[in-house]
Amino acid sequence: MKVVLLFPNNVFTSPYLKYFTQILDKENIPYDLIIWDRENKAEEGCISFRSSNQKKTKFSKLFDFLRFRKFLIEHLKKKDYAKVIVFSGQLGILLSDYLVKHYRKKYVLDIRDYSKPMHIFKNRFKKVIANANFISISSNGFKEWLPTNGNYLLSHNIDIKLIADALVAIPNTVTFNNDIINVDTIGQIKDFESDLKFVDQLKNDIRFRMKFIGFGNTLELLKEHADRENISNVLFLGAYKKEKEKELLKDTDVINILISRTEFNKGATLMSNRIYLSALLKIPCIVNNKTEQSNIIEKYKFGIVVDKYDELPNKLIDYKETFDKDNFMSGCVAFLNDVKKDYQLFESKVTEFLTEK
Repeated sequence: MKVVLLFPNNVFTSPYLKYFTQILDKENIPYDLIIWDRENKAEEGCISFRSSNQKKTKFSKLFDFLRFRKFLIEHLKKKDYAKVIVFSGQLGILLSDYLVKHYRKKYVLDIRDYSKPMHIFKNRFKKVIANANFISISSNGFKEWLPTNGNYLLSHNIDIKLIADALVAIPNTVTFNNDIINVDTIGQIKDFESDLKFVDQLKNDIRFRMKFIGFGNTLELLKEHADRENISNVLFLGAYKKEKEKELLKDTDVINILISRTEFNKGATLMSNRIYLSALLKIPCIVNNKTEQSNIIEKYKFGIVVDKYDELPNKLIDYKETFDKDNFMSGCVAFLNDVKKDYQLFESKVTEFLTEK
């Protein structure tokens, strides 16, 4: 029996691929990984379709997707795989007719975000959801906009080894001893609407210091805004290596996880990698009200919830002045333990799918 994983991008863009490959390796199940090599990286161990999206029209991008579909189907026919794991709703839609006809209940669909094709091709999407063995999702909030006919399973955006290590590690000592509260944003810098509001609420306030650690398509716009407004309490540190996160956040008091709540990104339903980082490193976070992330913070009490951005200064000061270290630490541990339980269920379900005849 051989399994195939279908991924519409380069491997380095997806840390969650290993959530499945680790289980395949553990069960000694052979598999192929077919990817779309958009960056011409020639990544080892992959069967690659090569075509860059850079400087292309909508028509040429659509043509590339059709070529990718043809490439995938040719390989599926050639190898006659027993099981298929499909990453992204878009790719599920692209292959929906073939998957339903040839792999009904023999494929898993993994969904980590919302995209327009899910709305444009509603019937195709609903059909590929209904005929999957199960659909792994990175946030239970997705159930608000996903079809109701799916068999959904939570798959957290975090390596289980990090959870296990954090649960046995000696916890960091959380303090707010400094006069200045360091509120930092780490990861992809791509939510200009939210980040702009965040910066403007704390700009040139001597009680706060902000850092943006990472790179993204709106970083330059934020830098230009900071220069234009002569904002003195914000720094931009640029791209970093994942293993440097703990060191980069050693002086951080609060992690910014505020996000735009738009129809386009279904922001209210997302779970950011930063919320796991907050619990792992024992650093409080700040999230928007009426979101999946606020449900987590309200339950486990390891952060701040704001309804409006103009509440930020007062909420941060109040949190510092009333900070309860013991409750905070126990909330982090309770969250991580529940994530561990969810992972065990995920691993069991994936193993059952891969090994059943």
